[in-house]
Amino acid sequence: MSPINNINRSTTDAMASNTSKTSSSNKTVSQAESRPASGDTVSLSAEGLQIGELKQQLDALPDVDAEKVAAIKQEIARGNYPLDPERIAENLINLEKALTE
Repeated sequence: MSPINNINRSTTDAMASNTSKTSSSNKTVSQAESRPASGDTVSLSAEGLQIGELKQQLDALPDVDAEKVAAIKQEIARGNYPLDPERIAENLINLEKALTE
């Protein structure tokens, strides 16, 4: 090893040691949070329970409504999907303004 690496190595080792200590303490905290000690209890408010239920419902929904996409594609193919160029342009301008603010 070169002398430069030995100098950097002590600094790097110290940093790694601190990181591993932090990681170990974080693991201990997260394990303690996931497994309450005997006698400890956790309770959530009604709002907290509702938020958890809503999150589960949202997670169960698909990212894209495939039926709606298919219906729009059919309408475009048939030529029945109305496009308003002025409205599209206005919305693009409004989006651009919002992004620059």
